[in-house]
Amino acid sequence: MKEFKVAVAQMDIKLGDKKVNLKKTAEIVSTAFRQEADFVCLPEYLLTGSIPEQCSKLAEPIPGYVVDKLGAIAKENGIHIVASILEKADDKIYNTAVLIDPSGELLTKYRKIHLFMEEQDYIAYGREYAVVDTKFGKVGLMLCYDAIFPEIARRLALQGVGIIFIPANWPDPFLSLWRLATSARALDNQIWIVAANRIGADNKFTYFGRSRTVNPYGDSVVECGEREEVLVATVDRKVTEEFKKIVNFLKDRQPEAYR
Repeated sequence: MKEFKVAVAQMDIKLGDKKVNLKKTAEIVSTAFRQEADFVCLPEYLLTGSIPEQCSKLAEPIPGYVVDKLGAIAKENGIHIVASILEKADDKIYNTAVLIDPSGELLTKYRKIHLFMEEQDYIAYGREYAVVDTKFGKVGLMLCYDAIFPEIARRLALQGVGIIFIPANWPDPFLSLWRLATSARALDNQIWIVAANRIGADNKFTYFGRSRTVNPYGDSVVECGEREEVLVATVDRKVTEEFKKIVNFLKDRQPEAYR
């Protein structure tokens, strides 16, 4: 399928309140469904926000209660959901992105590799990439601070990924870095980037939203403002194919020179 629709959805997150955040998530996903989106990308720490002192209490296994609830929302709306939650596994806590399909099944998960500031004190490092085949092509996942580093996006692109979803909690005063990093990762690899940021504030940061979908040229196709909203864009895989007919960055790499 050459064309499909993706939604970036940004929201305020009530710290530590999964019930309230699940209710708001259901409303937002329904909005994306009414706009005929095939995927909806939601912010990082979707159902809890970032609360270092409570992460052990709030984390849970995957699959588990939260993934089941998100699966039910995905199934009710017939849509793919991408989000990030706190995962507890083997006595460790991970910041984990999940991709749930329209039947409510967990397709893949990705544990954040690049941990931001105090995340390093309470979150364990992920060490594996996430690539999954869908009827819309290969999909990859990253999380927030990962966008600063080119390595993950390049690894995903080399595995044939055509679109990367990035749930985020990207704070003030780093709006220029947000735009630059998400556009750069798209252009570096001639792929689509769908990045959803939260709004509001937690105990340390405020968040500016500006969730965006970026095309393979690094151009923003849609960008939200600083309020709760859902914006849908059409992803056309022909854009990538036509761009690569002109110049193909991956083909022109000289990896033997990088050693």
